[in-house]
Amino acid sequence: MKDLKFRMPPGALFLSAFLLRAWYWARHPVAAPLVGDALEYDAFARSLVEAGRYLGPHGEAATRMPGYPLFSAGVRLLTGGSLDALILIQCALGALACVLLVDLARRVVPEGWALACGWAAACYMDLIMPSAYPASEALFSFFLVLSVWALYRPGWKPLNRALAFGALSGCLYLIRPEPLPYIVTTIALMPYLWAKFGRKEALSALAVFALVAGLWVGRNFAQFGRIVPASTVGQSVKYLGLFLPAEAQGLAPEGRHSAPEALGELEREADMARAYRELAARLSWTQIVRSYLFNLASILYPFLPDYDWTYVALFPFFLLGLRESVRRKELWPIAAAVLCSFGVFTFFGGPVSRYRQGISPFIVLLAAAGMAAAEKAAGRRRFRAWTGGWVAANLAVWLFSAQTRELALRVKDAVWR
Repeated sequence: MKDLKFRMPPGALFLSAFLLRAWYWARHPVAAPLVGDALEYDAFARSLVEAGRYLGPHGEAATRMPGYPLFSAGVRLLTGGSLDALILIQCALGALACVLLVDLARRVVPEGWALACGWAAACYMDLIMPSAYPASEALFSFFLVLSVWALYRPGWKPLNRALAFGALSGCLYLIRPEPLPYIVTTIALMPYLWAKFGRKEALSALAVFALVAGLWVGRNFAQFGRIVPASTVGQSVKYLGLFLPAEAQGLAPEGRHSAPEALGELEREADMARAYRELAARLSWTQIVRSYLFNLASILYPFLPDYDWTYVALFPFFLLGLRESVRRKELWPIAAAVLCSFGVFTFFGGPVSRYRQGISPFIVLLAAAGMAAAEKAAGRRRFRAWTGGWVAANLAVWLFSAQTRELALRVKDAVWR
């Protein structure tokens, strides 16, 4: 696509992406009352606004990272508690992430594929759906793109790039903790990725990141009298990460363990850690491996619960992009973010397809890198023919998604039972 002649004004991409997200929200309005993650986030935000304290629906102090509740509380203060305003702002952030993704993509793929990356992100369902729901995925995706966009800015001095990445990655960590291994790895690799980066830039980025993340760690130390680097549900999601796939395979007949409600947050975590050890002791190592593979397969599962043809259409190119990242170090941070997310959610959280949503901007970007490599290897004519056939096949599957999902469930049951 090197000779692609059309131009895409950033405003046109932003408006198109925003309207798609707003249209999806109009067709899928948020149901009241809020439930699940949205209910907890809303409770923390309300507590901040109404009482000036960070407390959950049952008085919990740290069951959720503070980034999204702080964002939600800020919107609440500015708009008088309007849920509609929160969703519209998320739609705008999702659209802005698409614009930033184009500029970031220009650092790793040719111009034409960078533009295609932006339009794909605008239409990508795993990026549209989170914008229309009051949970952390949309905000996480925005800060993920923004942080790496700042790191790759060619017009900025290396130290400024490093400082911006450290600060924005700290914000990303405060939204959700799973990118911690990727953030630390990327900072450590800075001197190897860019010639003008040295130990000074890496240490500066690490210091700023630690300062931002340390605000939460310090608050938790004051609250609990001990170091709590993330949330107080780490052991709970670790337990669920093994129990849920084991239950789905009929390996946990004793039922799900729940900590006594009378226990405090940290005591509940100790109880859930014990439950995890007991469950792991009852399973063979092959059953444990199969359970975690079940989680990984579920993250990659194309139904949410409807068939997502936008995800499946890009998936083989995403795999090609991962292969490209092996030999192209400029893709290392982007690939590391995706692989880190998949790895963390394989062991923490359980078999849930939406766990890939937060990292979706980089799935799209790696797919663009894979497409560019495939076109170069196969030639434009063959590449277009193959890609057109693949997209058409996915549209056909989408038209018969109910039957396809039934077949997929049968295959899943045959493999894991």
